[in-house]
Amino acid sequence: MMHWNNIKTTLLLFFFALAGMSITVQAQDWDDWDDLDDAYVPARKGIEFALNFGVYQGNHKAANAFYNGYAGEVYDLGDNTASLMTIEQRLGLNASNSQVWSQVMNSIGLEAGEFKYIEYPGLYGMRYSPGTLMGLQTLLFFNPESALVLHVDAINGLKSEGGWNIVSSDVDTGQGSERRTTYGIFSEENRFQLSLGYRSAAYITDEVSWVFELGGSLLATQLEKNYVRIVNSSYQLLTAQVGNQFTGPTSSLTATGYGAYAALGIELFFAEGGNLMLTVRGSRDQVKMGSYEANLMHGALYLTWVIPPQLGNFVRAKF
Repeated sequence: MMHWNNIKTTLLLFFFALAGMSITVQAQDWDDWDDLDDAYVPARKGIEFALNFGVYQGNHKAANAFYNGYAGEVYDLGDNTASLMTIEQRLGLNASNSQVWSQVMNSIGLEAGEFKYIEYPGLYGMRYSPGTLMGLQTLLFFNPESALVLHVDAINGLKSEGGWNIVSSDVDTGQGSERRTTYGIFSEENRFQLSLGYRSAAYITDEVSWVFELGGSLLATQLEKNYVRIVNSSYQLLTAQVGNQFTGPTSSLTATGYGAYAALGIELFFAEGGNLMLTVRGSRDQVKMGSYEANLMHGALYLTWVIPPQLGNFVRAKF
């Protein structure tokens, strides 16, 4: 009768033999597929490039905190030639003989004594509109299932808007019931996002696969505009007052933060014309605007065209 230790040794050897055979078969599968003329996907190895097109949604908390019209009391721009002014400061409510406030009063038809106060946007009063995203993606494939991915994406003209009120009275003495007239407050910024991550694929068929990504990101935010509009006139809040003149910032007003992202998508393979990927991405980024800083969630929807390798070795290099 065979001793129990010999049985265990035999079973372990058998197990390792099976594992080795499995690894060999899998490796052989990729090699065999590389030899097939019509098997583009299994032969995936090396560098590929892709173009990103998409829609980017910023977190409304950043817009509501920084572009609300009174954030100048809390945050600064770090620029000696410009500041983030409040609506009251920009319109000159507290300045004697303010030409700007006189112009505003005339444009909205208010007389002295009728104005009471300014009512700023409430919680989540400022909201980002979806922005357009464009970028370049570089993929380094180790095999069809795993790759390193570098994204370089730009979101130009990311805008937010909200409303604020001028509260006045019905009579010249400033007494009586209040009336509110709503005006717009707007912002515009540019964002640049650099992401480096690991990508894994799960093939459904030879023509379709799931795509998973996880990695780190860098988010740069450039301030462009923050202004209020009253009737037909606009008043910039990203400015500094020198006498009766208002000057804009001389620096780029750009700050950079770090974060992480995860993405889930699906890729469609074509024999010619490249591949298409549709990806949903969520990221938690450190948003920096002047002295404002917050870690916030953002979302994006990508449509990616993977440039076909038939365009030449300058597009796709194999190792």
